[in-house]
Amino acid sequence: MALALAFMTSVPALFAREVFGDDWTVYYIYWTQGPAGLARVLRESAHAGFAIPMTLFVALFNDTPDVAARIAGLGCHLVNGLLLHSILSRSPHTRRIAALVAALFLLSPFYALRLTLNAVYDFFLLFYLLSYALSYSKVRALRWAAPLTLFFSLSLESLIALEPLRVVLTWSTLEPWKRRLARLAPFWLVIAAVIVLRLTILGKSGHYAGQYSFVRDHTVIGNSLLEHLMAFPKGLSYAFSQGSALVGPSVWTVLTLLGVIGFALLPSRALWTPWALEGRSSIKRVLVLLLAGAAIVILGALPFALTGTYGDVTRGESRLLFASQIGVLIFTAATLQMIPGSRLRAGMAGGLIAVFALAMAQDSKWLLYDGLISADLQRQVRAALLADPEPKVVKLQVENSHLLSFRSRCLGASDMNVAHIMLRDESRERSFVYTDYCGDFQNPSTLLSGKCTISYLEFLPCPPRRETWRYRAAPGIAQLNDIGFLELMSAVLRDAPSAMQGRGELMQLKDDLPIPLARAEYRPPCHRTGVPGSAWLLALPAPACDPSKAR
Repeated sequence: MALALAFMTSVPALFAREVFGDDWTVYYIYWTQGPAGLARVLRESAHAGFAIPMTLFVALFNDTPDVAARIAGLGCHLVNGLLLHSILSRSPHTRRIAALVAALFLLSPFYALRLTLNAVYDFFLLFYLLSYALSYSKVRALRWAAPLTLFFSLSLESLIALEPLRVVLTWSTLEPWKRRLARLAPFWLVIAAVIVLRLTILGKSGHYAGQYSFVRDHTVIGNSLLEHLMAFPKGLSYAFSQGSALVGPSVWTVLTLLGVIGFALLPSRALWTPWALEGRSSIKRVLVLLLAGAAIVILGALPFALTGTYGDVTRGESRLLFASQIGVLIFTAATLQMIPGSRLRAGMAGGLIAVFALAMAQDSKWLLYDGLISADLQRQVRAALLADPEPKVVKLQVENSHLLSFRSRCLGASDMNVAHIMLRDESRERSFVYTDYCGDFQNPSTLLSGKCTISYLEFLPCPPRRETWRYRAAPGIAQLNDIGFLELMSAVLRDAPSAMQGRGELMQLKDDLPIPLARAEYRPPCHRTGVPGSAWLLALPAPACDPSKAR
C-alpha cells in the first residue's frame, strides 16, 4: 500500500519545470565544461562519487533537466523500500517492525528533495542497502562484493550513521561471536578507509576549501544538535499542516480518520502490526531496537552539529536529515508496536500513513507550483533584459516568496542567472539578477565588492548600473492552496503563448513606484549547449531557438 501511495503521490512532480539552487550549478558546469568539469567541481566539493550518478542524469535527458534525476530518484526510493523490508525481515530483532518501518520510509515527510538532483541520496542508499542484501547471498563472489558496494555508497558519508543497524542484524544470528566480528570487520575497515580519505585527499579543496569546517564553540554545537533532533517533531507538524493545505482541514480530518478506522476495523490482518512485547525475551529485542534507532539519529546529526549546521524539513537542508530519519522511523515503529491492542496499533499506523501520504502529495503539488512560478518569473526577466542592451545588476523583489517557493527555498544567484545566461544574445554584455532575500546583496565578498556570479564558482566584474524590479505572482497566478491539481498540471505542461509575456506581474521600481518594463525576444542557436534544456525550463514557446544560426 505504501509503495502504491508513494508512487501515485510522486508521479505528478516528475513533470515539474524545476531546478534547485546547486542543481543549476551542476547543469551550468556540465553545459559549459562537460563531464570533466563536473567531475572536477564535485571532487573539489568532497563529493567525487556524486559525479557518477549526476553525470548519468544530465547526459541521459540533457534537454529536459532534472527529469532523469526525478525518475531515477523515485525508482531508487521504491526499490529501497522493498530492500529495507527484506533486510529487516531477516532478523528476529527487526522482523516485527519491518513492514511498518518500510511503509513509513516510503512516505516519510522528513526528506522531500528526492525529486531533484538530490535523487543521488536515494541512489547511494540503494547501494548501501545492497551491502546488507549481498552479505546474505549464497554466492561467495556476491558476498565479497558487499564491502565494495558499501564503499561506493559512502560517497554519501552520512550513511555511516546507519551502521548500528548492521550490528543489530549481525549480532542477532546464532553464530559464535568471533564469526560475527569476522562478518563485520570488512565493513568497518571500509568505513575507516572512507573516513581517512574524507579527511585527507578527498577533503574539500579549491573553491570549497574550508567550507563546513569544525567549530569549537560547544554552545553552537549543542544548539545545532538540538535543532537537528527537533526537526522530527517539526516534520510531523509540517506533515499535518501540508496535508491539511492540500485538501482542506475538514477533508483532511475525514481522510485521516478513515485511515485510522479502516486499518483498525478491516477484518484482514494484513493491515495490522504485530505486538512487539509478547514475552520477556521480546523486551530485550525492543530495547535493542530503541537504542539502535536513537544511535542512528545521534550519529546522523552529530557530524553536522560539529560544523554548526543542522537539518530542517522546511528548507533544502532536509537532505541533512536523510540518514538520521531512518533511525527515527525505527524508533517510531518500535514505540508504536509496544502498544497493547492490535486494533489500536493498526489504527495508529493507518493514521500515520494517511498523514504522510497527504503531505507527500502536497509536496508534489508544491513542486509543480514552484516550477510554474519560477518559469514565469525567469521568462519575463529574460525578455526584460533583452529589451535593454546596457548591462546592469538587478535587485529583484519577489512578493510572498515564502509562499511561492517550495519549502520556502530561496532563489539564489544560480537560480536567477544560469538560464538567461545560456539563452542570452552573446553580442551583448552580461547582466545579473539577484533576489533581495537570499543574501547576495549583503555578502561583502561578492556584490558589495563589485563581484557578480552566475553559479558561485566564478566571479566577474559587476556592471555599474543598478536597478530594482518587483515580481508579483498574483493575480495572474492563483495561490497554491487556491489552484486545483489538474489546472496546475495543465498550466505546467503547456508552453507559454509568448516568450515576452507572463501570467505574473514584473515591474521596475523607481522611488518605490512601479513602472512597466519593455520586453524583447531573441532566439539563440539551437545547437548551443544548454539552450534546449533552458528553453524547456522557462516554458518558451516553439520555436525557442534558431536552427539556422551557427554554434
